[in-house]
Amino acid sequence: MAVIDVRAFGKLYFLFREREWDNPLHYEIKGPLSADELREKLEIPAEDVEAVFINRVIKPLSTTLGDGDRVAFVPPGVPSIHRFNLGFYDVKEKGEQEQAK
Repeated sequence: MAVIDVRAFGKLYFLFREREWDNPLHYEIKGPLSADELREKLEIPAEDVEAVFINRVIKPLSTTLGDGDRVAFVPPGVPSIHRFNLGFYDVKEKGEQEQAK
């Protein structure tokens, strides 16, 4: 089985603590799945995830995960200048363009 590391920040950090999960959480996957599918499996509400880092790079939630990937979910509320510098705006735009195809 493949294993990924899942990290949580801000509000999501407290969700992990409430569920008594490690941070990072070592999560076994049976095959490829997207970051959004992982979010669903972890029962993290969609409105609580604004962005996802995969291997330290901001990526669309549709990105497929594999063995050894490091995933970090980021909740809404990151100050505006940091959102731009981290690439949140660009990724959301790309994700919306991919879904429109």
